[in-house]
Amino acid sequence: MRTFFVLWKRELSALFLSPIAYVMMMFFLLVTGCGFYWLVKENLELTSAVQGLMVVIWFCMLIVLPILTMRTFAEERKSGTFETLLTAPVHESSVVLAKFAGVLTFFLMMCAPTLLYLLIIRHLDPEMAMLLDPGPVLGGYLVVGLIASAFIALGLLASALTSNQIIAAISTFSIMSVIFFGGLFEPHLSKNPMVRDIGGYLSSALHLMEAARGIFDTRTIMLYLSLTILFLFGTIKAVEARR
Repeated sequence: MRTFFVLWKRELSALFLSPIAYVMMMFFLLVTGCGFYWLVKENLELTSAVQGLMVVIWFCMLIVLPILTMRTFAEERKSGTFETLLTAPVHESSVVLAKFAGVLTFFLMMCAPTLLYLLIIRHLDPEMAMLLDPGPVLGGYLVVGLIASAFIALGLLASALTSNQIIAAISTFSIMSVIFFGGLFEPHLSKNPMVRDIGGYLSSALHLMEAARGIFDTRTIMLYLSLTILFLFGTIKAVEARR
């Protein structure tokens, strides 16, 4: 456990020392801030506003997560520190889990300032704020965290399989886009009910919208937990093969 925390602190420190991380944080807060401003300006209902904010956050995830995860293993091999790390008396699972926890912690810290939007709503319209149900808000952020966990693990796997950061980022972005947009367009492209059901089940956008309405489905939680475990397991095996 001590080894895990040391590696987690190392990964988190590396993120905060990287200029790319600060650029991504500024991009994330700028886009979510502009999206929140538009939602307030349009005077949307609270449910629609929460749904819109969750979709904006997910759009940012499409850009931010591939860039944050592309460097985890690919940069280590490029700089020559990956071989040094593997020769240390640490297990591959500790290395993978520490990198996963580091990126996830950084992403959650990036999302934390968006909670201030609720205080802004309360300041602008106290009566509307009283109607705001904490359930959809907490549910939306919970699903965002689960989706981020699954795709951070996917990004780690892509970075572990290649030494090129650009290839790792593009691979992660492509798979995330297919899952996100495929669930939205598949019902219109296919008349097969089974295909439509599978597309809806895999669509991250639909999961976010349902959570923002206060609808919770244990299948959604199990889906992203299973994907996270699957991708982390694949990453551990890829690191073991490299060793």
